[in-house]
Amino acid sequence: MSFYVEFIEADLQVLIENLNNDLRNEWTHLTFYLHSAALVQGLHATEYKELLQKEANKELLHVGQFSDMLIGLGLSPDKLAKTPFLDKVPSLTDPKAILFHALKLEEEVVRNYCQRMHEAEACGCTDGDWVHIFLEGQIQDSREDVDHLKQIIRGL
Repeated sequence: MSFYVEFIEADLQVLIENLNNDLRNEWTHLTFYLHSAALVQGLHATEYKELLQKEANKELLHVGQFSDMLIGLGLSPDKLAKTPFLDKVPSLTDPKAILFHALKLEEEVVRNYCQRMHEAEACGCTDGDWVHIFLEGQIQDSREDVDHLKQIIRGL
């Protein structure tokens, strides 16, 4: 095996590890939205609960998409992330605090996925190209969530 091929494979393995951590973040977001939907209180709690459950459904879809992509890249199914970062799942009841935390999480995702796209490009292989394309859709989804959350927060 040439040095160039070994270098590409090493970069791809690092990318896969980072993407697996991103999958763990998706589990974190799913847990946060479900937990917050259960705890939200206040005059418009029913509407916020619906919004948070809708966001949880989107996160569930992302968990599946990331899992499929990682398995496609060669990660063994038993190594897939399956637990959230629980320190990022606070027990909040105030809708405004929940929305601000959700905004923080979604902005972090956009930053992480932009960084991950650069890592994918650096791989210089078709797997890296696929990850780049995959992340474009993920960034779009999360950036739309950021914009939507900002609109809601401005109205509070």
